[in-house]
Amino acid sequence: MIVFNGGLTIEQVRKFEKEELVIYDKVPYPKAYASSKNTFDYVPKELYSAPIEEFKKYIAEDVYKQQYVFLARYLKTAMEFCNNTMKKNYIMVCDIDEDILNQYIGVGNYDDYRIEYRLPRRFIDLDKIIEFLYFEPYDEIQIADFRKKYSDYMVIPSREDEEAKKLMFKKNLVFNGKRNWK
Repeated sequence: MIVFNGGLTIEQVRKFEKEELVIYDKVPYPKAYASSKNTFDYVPKELYSAPIEEFKKYIAEDVYKQQYVFLARYLKTAMEFCNNTMKKNYIMVCDIDEDILNQYIGVGNYDDYRIEYRLPRRFIDLDKIIEFLYFEPYDEIQIADFRKKYSDYMVIPSREDEEAKKLMFKKNLVFNGKRNWK
């Protein structure tokens, strides 16, 4: 299944190309946080009532150790992420086995609900990477090229929101330990 990661720096692209396992630097734990924008659990239940310092240490260490790579089903999602970041202009296009993706599936809550994946880095090698797309926000020629190459994956269909909601109920997914959807 074709999936996309948006928001890589040129240094991170080079690390993927060299097949380095560590793509992301360790987050200094005072700055670590877990957003409630998706349904991935970030901490074990025993840390739910722990002091915030312990929570942040766990997040910083776990993300560094696992080197999670977030993958989107649609190119538009990856482009939106690039458009909202600075100096993170590369989109990675991968072909990952759907059975593997489904083991690391979650739902993001942005303007609407979207299916996404948080895959440990060890599952993405050069054989799985199709290409890296350079994204400089709204270069019309580049966007036209993306549309031609990935027309089936470009636009997020309206059914994605409903599929994501169904997935949340089917798999009993919650936003970082809290039920907060209708």
